[in-house]
Order: sequence, then C-alpha cells, then structure tokens
Amino acid sequence: MSGMQWLRTGLIVVVGAAYLWLGHQASISSDPPLLSLLIGLAPLSVSALLLAWASRSPWLLGLCVAALLAMLLKLDVLRANTAWVYFIQHAGMHAMLGVMFGRTLGHDHSAALCSQVSRVVYGNDLDAAFYLYTWRVTVVWTAYFALTTLLSVLLFWLGPLAWWSVFANLLTPVIIGAIFVIEFAIRQRALPRDRHASIAQTIKAYREYSQRKQ
Repeated sequence: MSGMQWLRTGLIVVVGAAYLWLGHQASISSDPPLLSLLIGLAPLSVSALLLAWASRSPWLLGLCVAALLAMLLKLDVLRANTAWVYFIQHAGMHAMLGVMFGRTLGHDHSAALCSQVSRVVYGNDLDAAFYLYTWRVTVVWTAYFALTTLLSVLLFWLGPLAWWSVFANLLTPVIIGAIFVIEFAIRQRALPRDRHASIAQTIKAYREYSQRKQ
C-alpha cells in the first residue's frame, strides 16, 4: 500500500477504536454524555434512512423521518437508557444478518450469499467445489450471527452490564476480524488452485453486492 493508503487505514482504525471504546463507556455509565447517545443512534438511523430511500416508498421514508423526530424529542429518555440503544443495535443487526445469510442456504449451493458475493469478485465461471465451499462459509457466518445474537441477549438480561458491553462493543469486532483471517487461511488450503481475493476485496465485493440488491 502507498503512504496515503496506510494513513487512511490507520485513521479508520483509530476512529473505529474510539467509537467502540465510547460505546463501551456509554453502555456501562449511569450518566453517559449526549454525544455517546447520538453516536449510538447514528448507525441504525442512517441505515434505516438509506433503506427507506432505496425502497422509493414515500410512506416508509415518512415513517423513518417521523421516528427520528420522535427520538429527537425524547433524547432525555433515551440518554437515561443508552445501554438499550447499543443493545438493540448489536443484537438487532446480528439477528438481521443471520436471517439474511441463513435464508439463502435452503437452495442450490450457488445461491448461498457467500457464493453470490464470490461471483462479484470472480465472475460466473466457478465450479461446484467452489460453490460447496462458499455454501459452507455461509453456514459458518449464519451460525456466528445466530450465536452472537443469543449471547448478546443472555448477557444483557442475565449478566452484569459490563460483561455484555465488553462482549458487544470490544470483543465482537475482534471475533469478526478473526473469522475473516481464519477463513482466508482455510480457503487457501481447501482451494489451492483457485484465485483468492484478499479480505479487503471480499469486504468490497459484499458492499457491491448489497448495492446491487438495493
């Protein structure tokens, strides 16, 4: 990578780490700052608005805007329950991704979500062995999202809030990164004769796939 790319990557890592640490501190604090609440609301709010805009439904867009206005009017109530904001974001996002990955498993191996993302990278000339592998990767991600959702709910309701916050805000990104690295290493051994996209290329392909679906 060039010097500018290293600088940009380093900046992303620093900003991401600061966001995660702020979320952790806000979740365990009895009096979190307003900024931490707004940062916690931002990902879900932006995602909902983008999906509503992509749907081209004025009713759905209007509903999202109304919900945002209602949240702005109740910032004091939300600030007193900032941990709930981060919990709903963490458990809800993982549950949604689990459904999105899992619903593609009941068909042909080529229909699995990871198989579809692979076609964005490599094109359509993939053989049955490759599709079987990407189907299995989709199973792994589905299981991860399901287990993470379950663990998030159990820790939030049954364990100390600090335990849940460490798991959700600090450990989850590390686990996801480890899965990407382990899968990349396994893919090189399981499919030695095939082309291998880097982790960055895989993430970029997933974004392109998501944009095409929208």
